[in-house]
Amino acid sequence: MPTLASELESIVYTVPSKFDSLSNADYKPNPSKWSKKEILSHLCDSASVNHKRFVDILISKEPITIHGYNQDLWMQVHNYQHTFSTEEILHLWISLNKRILKLLTNVTEKQWQLPCKTEDQNIVTLEWLVTDYIDHMNHHFKQIFGE
Repeated sequence: MPTLASELESIVYTVPSKFDSLSNADYKPNPSKWSKKEILSHLCDSASVNHKRFVDILISKEPITIHGYNQDLWMQVHNYQHTFSTEEILHLWISLNKRILKLLTNVTEKQWQLPCKTEDQNIVTLEWLVTDYIDHMNHHFKQIFGE
């Protein structure tokens, strides 16, 4: 699906300039809510997890089962809020998504239809999973930028 790769590429190249004009990325509306910096950090974790999923689907002989991950624990163990600058996290997000983008540009038409299973055993395709990944990113960028 060249359109999915193009959509991801557009996101990767437009989001960084939006962060340049963002103020208060460290601000937490309350202790139990993520800051904008932490939301971007979550998107880095999501990129890591989804990159592995995409590769596993492409190399597996049988449909794999996609498992979730504990987002809050990932946030806690990385301590993004206090350990990394927003700039560092943004550079990581860009690098991870460029890696995914390069992977997706090599996916054949047939591979986009490779099946995998969700935790509740629904069968979905690589195309569905990549679409879900992009939708997830867009959802969080609306939270960050208020669009």
